[in-house]
Amino acid sequence: MAKELIFKANSVFDSITYDEDANHWYFTFSDEIYASSSGFWRLLEANKIVLVSLDNKHQLGLSKPLDLVGEIAKRLRRKKLIEINVDEDTGDLTLIISDDMKIQIYIASSGYETYEFSYQDKRYIGLGSGEIAIVNNQ
Repeated sequence: MAKELIFKANSVFDSITYDEDANHWYFTFSDEIYASSSGFWRLLEANKIVLVSLDNKHQLGLSKPLDLVGEIAKRLRRKKLIEINVDEDTGDLTLIISDDMKIQIYIASSGYETYEFSYQDKRYIGLGSGEIAIVNNQ
């Protein structure tokens, strides 16, 4: 990848959905910004891992299986997306959220698309091996 991509934002978290059949996660924000992932992602608070996509619907010693959609919706309520960062070496995606939170989405395949996100009039697709495709939304 040629260089690190960094986008500034000030977009309020709207929702998270999970398509179980496709194993695909959708994070939506105001200003028509979204990120979606078919790979491994995790939520950090104060640089500590608190939720991981692979744990969805697992009991993990809890009284009931973990509902990541509900947990993410609760934790991100009224939070703002303040920066989108694509790592220049790996193509991994980090969504920086207000109150010292981050969603990290990792390239999870050497051959398949792992994530995509929209920003302004473009769509960015995390391709296998860390390359990024950029598509105009017209």
